[in-house]
Amino acid sequence: MSKVKEYAGMTKDKLMLYTFIALLAIAIITIISWWDLVAIDPMTGEATGWPLGLALLGSILVAVGLAVGADTLISKVAVDSQLNTLSAAVFGLIVALSYSLGLPTMRTLAITPLIAPDALVFVALITVVGLVIFKKLSSMKGRKFVNPAAAAKLVVMLPFLSTLLNPQDHLWDPNWVTATGEMGMGTGLGVPSLAGPIGYEVIGGNGLDSFSNYLAGCFSSPGAVIPTVTTENDMFPLLFMQKFHGWPGGASSLVVIIVGLALFLIARRYIKWRITGSYLAAVALMSVLLHFAYPGGDLVLRLMFELFMGSSIFLAFFMATDPATTPVTHMGQLVFGLGLGVLTVLIQTYMGFLGGSILALVAMNLLSPMLDKVGKLKPTAEKIEPKLPKGKQFTTVKTTECMRCGACMNVCCHKLSPILIKEAFDKTNIEKLSKLQADLCDGCGHCSFVCPARIDLKGSVLRSKALLRQK
Repeated sequence: MSKVKEYAGMTKDKLMLYTFIALLAIAIITIISWWDLVAIDPMTGEATGWPLGLALLGSILVAVGLAVGADTLISKVAVDSQLNTLSAAVFGLIVALSYSLGLPTMRTLAITPLIAPDALVFVALITVVGLVIFKKLSSMKGRKFVNPAAAAKLVVMLPFLSTLLNPQDHLWDPNWVTATGEMGMGTGLGVPSLAGPIGYEVIGGNGLDSFSNYLAGCFSSPGAVIPTVTTENDMFPLLFMQKFHGWPGGASSLVVIIVGLALFLIARRYIKWRITGSYLAAVALMSVLLHFAYPGGDLVLRLMFELFMGSSIFLAFFMATDPATTPVTHMGQLVFGLGLGVLTVLIQTYMGFLGGSILALVAMNLLSPMLDKVGKLKPTAEKIEPKLPKGKQFTTVKTTECMRCGACMNVCCHKLSPILIKEAFDKTNIEKLSKLQADLCDGCGHCSFVCPARIDLKGSVLRSKALLRQK
């Protein structure tokens, strides 16, 4: 009989299951609310493609099916790759929920397919690239450095990147010059630039129509009659309650917030909710600063747009908090979220890439190894007992790859950084082990107790201590 061991109740599989259920709840609500809606081609006025709800359902089946299938196949052919079905399923759901669907009324050119069945091809490509390259291969090489869904999306969109980052069809240029050097009559949709005042009317010549009218044309239900003049009463329900274009995962900001907060409450020790909080705070602060930098606009409208557009709110709760590609320290997470929020707003404002949050996320992911050093607890010889979660008896223990949740970083009696010590020990980095003061460990085992991956952190730290004494 296996020896009974006591750990905190949370495991990696359980955390993935909770996350999957949360994402599935968002997906089901969006599918139901979009089910009977068919995109209307603004060029012809005719219905086109699959109903939006069916398109999302198809995207989910394709993404989750391919992700789980690829994960299973790789685990069979690569001996150093663990089978991680739930994690793969979560990844597939995130890909499907972060791929834009629906045709906005104000549209001149679709860079990538926005309706099914064509959109399913891109969903499949993003899933395979993300799962194989950025999730499995990166894990086998050590740690994942970038969010797999965001990085894969950028790679697949690479042929269109110059257009994505410079969407001239959106902006209005009254001084447009033709290829022959003649003055044109102006070009583009005339969407007001975020680098200018935005509101419920045209302000200072910024755009051909009010920013609110363009939002109504972008996010309203297909075929809906857009008011000649939109007001706050039109915008709040649209941006906060239900959108019909963009990331399906962020179709309802209200649903994302409710489901996200419920997940944070259930798994608060293991989910990096500080990133979400600091990201939203940074986005709000940047919106206020831009409002005063470009006076005359409507502050609340800018705030609602920046915070509640689908890519922003969904990324804040379900992509920015990816444990494997974000800092392990609390302070590092706060800095990460602040940087992500600032970069997102800057990219959207000055590069015109309204899905700029994924580019900002990948950029901040690459800084995570440096941010791991920010806010580490200062080791002390004094023994201070931390508050631990309730223990649970386990007769069988499944050890998985470290998910870098950071739970072990705040439970050591001597304020050590167990996961950083283990990483240094695995590389026999004596200098780093010395700086991390691994010799202070007295074997309390709190780090192993809270680890959802069931890694023997206590053993690694004690072996590090022995190694330092030998040296």
